[in-house]
Amino acid sequence: MNRLASSTSITLRLTLLFAVVAALTFASVGAYLYGALAGSMAHNDDLEILTRVRLMRQFLSTAPSAEALHTAPHPLIDAVFLNEGCVLRVAGLDGRLLLQTSVPSHPLPAMAPISVAIAPKVTDLVDWGVGRSVQVEARLGDGTPVIATIARERSDRAAMLQRYTRNLTAAIAAGALLVAFLGYLAVRHAIGSLRAVIGKANDISTHCLQTRLAIDSMPSEVRELSAAFNGMLDRLEDGVQRLSGFAADLAHDLRTPINTLMVQTQVALSRPRQPEDYRALLASSIEEYQRLARMIENTLFLARADNAQLAVHREMLDAEAELQRIRDYFEGVAEEAGIILDVSAKNVRVHADPILFRRAVNNLVSNAIRYTPRGGVVHLSAGQPGGGVEVVVENTGPGIAVEHMPYIFDRYYRGDPARSAAGHSVGLGLSIVQAIMRLHSGEIDADSTPGVRTRFCMRFGTA
Repeated sequence: MNRLASSTSITLRLTLLFAVVAALTFASVGAYLYGALAGSMAHNDDLEILTRVRLMRQFLSTAPSAEALHTAPHPLIDAVFLNEGCVLRVAGLDGRLLLQTSVPSHPLPAMAPISVAIAPKVTDLVDWGVGRSVQVEARLGDGTPVIATIARERSDRAAMLQRYTRNLTAAIAAGALLVAFLGYLAVRHAIGSLRAVIGKANDISTHCLQTRLAIDSMPSEVRELSAAFNGMLDRLEDGVQRLSGFAADLAHDLRTPINTLMVQTQVALSRPRQPEDYRALLASSIEEYQRLARMIENTLFLARADNAQLAVHREMLDAEAELQRIRDYFEGVAEEAGIILDVSAKNVRVHADPILFRRAVNNLVSNAIRYTPRGGVVHLSAGQPGGGVEVVVENTGPGIAVEHMPYIFDRYYRGDPARSAAGHSVGLGLSIVQAIMRLHSGEIDADSTPGVRTRFCMRFGTA
């Protein structure tokens, strides 16, 4: 049942809903009108019986005797009581029948007569299944007491209500069908904007991602969907462009070491050489293999980070001890490059995965040393401004041009000649640092003053 409901179109479901709501509404209104009509007819019948009681008493008071009542014609009685369903029976106190206009379809119930001095009320009427009746005392013109029974059958009223019920049922059905049809047309017109979304979606491909919906022309109910659709297209277009650029950059960076290996090997095999030459070739090939291995390992790391396949095991780390350990690791390289490494981080603890933390800082320090001129300084620091923990790697040097700052964390991006060293970097270091910070629910940003300094700041949240 649920599967059938989910596969039914919105138009059909809304049309059926309109039909059901209309039928229930019309049925409720029809039931109310039926009850009101039936009650009004019953009340009018009661008032009609009471009116006939008064007329009958007045008539009997003019009759000279019981014999005259029994034998003489009575035009007034014929006019008032010969209607269909009306019954008048007049009898003496001894039970002798003096006058009867018609025979009721069902026996009249036993009733206590109402005194001649009392005018009957609606509450005095008796329901006898097929109608209402009342029994009263009256006096003839000569003072003779008689008992009069007046009844009103509801057969004609019941037939009228049956006709009304049939007409009402037909009107409800026709009204429900009309509402369903008009609702179907209205829904089809209303969801035209959804068809526009579907049409745009069908036009999308990896070669055509520029399609956008005109939000201003959409109904208010569809604007949010249209905005989400356009946002999705923006993300898809950006992702496809990044993926295309990533694939092109990866192919370019893989081609360089592979071409180097091929050329070196072809040159070595072009003629016989000494063993020392072959050993040099193998040493050079090992360097290229190591570069390929780093590239592949970094790419796999980013892929696992993007898909949340890396487990983060956080610990409370002494920031000063960690930064001092990293400084000691790079001390030899820094001395060879003529660069000073400086650390400052007193009483700062950071909640992070030790391995990932060291890898992120190592990448930043490696970049800083690579792009700091001889005699420059690379400063490592940690602090706790605003409750979080900031780990900063700052270096003096040429800096990064303003136009390249928005792209420095993109994979394989090495657009700034001042920070490009194709033989040593594949452009993934900063991307890895950013991925590590995302795994820690943190962030990294950078600012640079060309010719003065470059500063990278990693922000970790509190434990």
